[in-house]
Amino acid sequence: MPARPSDVHVNAPLTNFALQFRNRAFVAEEVFPVLPVVKESDVYYTFSREELRNVDTLRAMGALAREVDWVPSTASYTAEEHALKHLLADRLVANADAPVRPQMNTVSKLQKWIWLGIERRIQAIAQATGNVVATVAASPKWDGTSPTIEKDIDTAKDSIRNNAGVEPNTILLAENVKDVVKRDSTLRDLIRYVINSGNGNKELLINGELPPVMFNLAILVAGATEDTSKIGATSVIAKIWNDAVPVFYREQAPSLDSLTWGHIMRVQNPIVTTWREEGRKGQIIEASVIQAEELVTSNAAVLITDVLS
Repeated sequence: MPARPSDVHVNAPLTNFALQFRNRAFVAEEVFPVLPVVKESDVYYTFSREELRNVDTLRAMGALAREVDWVPSTASYTAEEHALKHLLADRLVANADAPVRPQMNTVSKLQKWIWLGIERRIQAIAQATGNVVATVAASPKWDGTSPTIEKDIDTAKDSIRNNAGVEPNTILLAENVKDVVKRDSTLRDLIRYVINSGNGNKELLINGELPPVMFNLAILVAGATEDTSKIGATSVIAKIWNDAVPVFYREQAPSLDSLTWGHIMRVQNPIVTTWREEGRKGQIIEASVIQAEELVTSNAAVLITDVLS
């Protein structure tokens, strides 16, 4: 007579559950909006601000008007292709248990690798002090005593107004910075009382998050992580975005005579292609994208640094 469950059951993979870790949302395309382009390299016109210089406009009776001049410049971009592939052997696919879904998970992982690379490259541009018009050192630090978060943001906004002639419209907060900001007593009072008629209290008290817009700035929360260890070593999970806070202007509907901090100049949208490799008895799955991550003007951004202890 059977005495144990193992006497009457052979372990098999569950068909309704498989563990799959996730990353936080990528924000690269929110920071540098995508601008479709045709060629992998080209130039675009840039215009300086000669009209801000005061010139003598007084004309004596019968005299000629003072003649002024302006000359456009150009900047260039060069797109690069980023691609990864994986071989799915026929024998592996034939023997895989249903929850493994080799094709589906291969496509998903290749795409995530591509997007991770884009996120890291945009982060390297966006949080570099050389790619902004100015930096503002948070003092006191935002997680310290009596921080001046609104003042620091106002200082950054004023610099962008002066140097780019636009009202900044976006702020990026790493998740750990966002958590500090939402716990600040001064900002909590503003959210509680000033935004009482809208979704401010709902976002903070029910969802535990900041409202989508604060101080007339759309809030982007960057929480993506990466494994910084070498292949085969113990995983070391780290945040991609550090505690530096960019305040910037982004143009989500680019046009002639528009201005933006940066664009992703995209020649080819992310695509997945497949083909047979008869010699290896399998199918190659490849993910790729062709684009340039282009800093358009540093004048449209300020970086608030040394935010956390």
